[in-house]
Amino acid sequence: AVIFCGCAGDENEPLPQSSVSRLYVSNADTDASVMSTMIFDPADGATLDKVDKFDTKLPDGNGIAFDPYSGTVFQISRQAKNIKSFTVNTNGSLSAKAKTSFIDDRLQSAREIAYDRVRKTLYVASNIDSSLYVYVGIDTIAGLARASKKLKLNGQPWGIHFEKDNLFVVIDQDRAQVQLFENASSLVVGTINPTKTINITGARRLHGITYSSTRDALILTDIGEASASGFKSDGKIYIIEAALAKFAAQGVAITPTRTIAGISTGLGNPVDVAWDSRAGKDLIYVAEKANQTIQVFKFSDSGNVSPFRTATLKSSPEAIFLDAR
Repeated sequence: AVIFCGCAGDENEPLPQSSVSRLYVSNADTDASVMSTMIFDPADGATLDKVDKFDTKLPDGNGIAFDPYSGTVFQISRQAKNIKSFTVNTNGSLSAKAKTSFIDDRLQSAREIAYDRVRKTLYVASNIDSSLYVYVGIDTIAGLARASKKLKLNGQPWGIHFEKDNLFVVIDQDRAQVQLFENASSLVVGTINPTKTINITGARRLHGITYSSTRDALILTDIGEASASGFKSDGKIYIIEAALAKFAAQGVAITPTRTIAGISTGLGNPVDVAWDSRAGKDLIYVAEKANQTIQVFKFSDSGNVSPFRTATLKSSPEAIFLDAR
């Protein structure tokens, strides 16, 4: 059954109060000895060294998202085509929700995920078949399931971000494009076209994305070469301020406000990004897959700068989500 919950007025409900800063990490490793999920808690301390690891049994972990209103973490396995949800306990540990684990064997290549908490809808980007899989009533789905809607795009999606019924979609490969779908919950099955787009001048392969409507700033990552010579040092972060006004119906090429790139950054394949936009913080977190690190930069950074903080891992981070309130 397709169930829609909530109302438009809920879009502006304030976040539940908390002083927590937790970074959720989904690992792409398929070796059973590597834990598929990590939580840095706190993520905004003087060092980034307190990490808890959890065996969520999701090999080739990709998208991960957290809903602070229900205290639920969603995570997806590209290999197993499995989506699971977890309760975050008061001590930061995870407990599986038995009724909301399901497999969609038609899901071809799951990458990033985004959650619409008003309508209890999960969006999944699948790059190989240029599609978005949409699961409505995510809290009621279990067992073997099918997407409520499959939306076809005109390019391969990777990173996606949902905010106030706006869905931002990164188009991978040579497109270097971000597509904006307004009124995303109204999209119908079949081929869809973005409301507006931007192209990032000089970008090679965009992957990660995050956006803040209160700051109207968009942050993107560029992995550069996926495996060729130099792939461990050619990554970039793009910061675009006054972002929404730059999107246009006919599409437009833009130059980022600032670019973080260079050998000192340690960026090679920055596959995902999160942003602590709180006053006094303004920290950018990056999942650096090639060099197996979590890198932290300042929002004001530009050029060939060293990370503000670095966590060295023994796993390959693929996706991250920051809960900072």
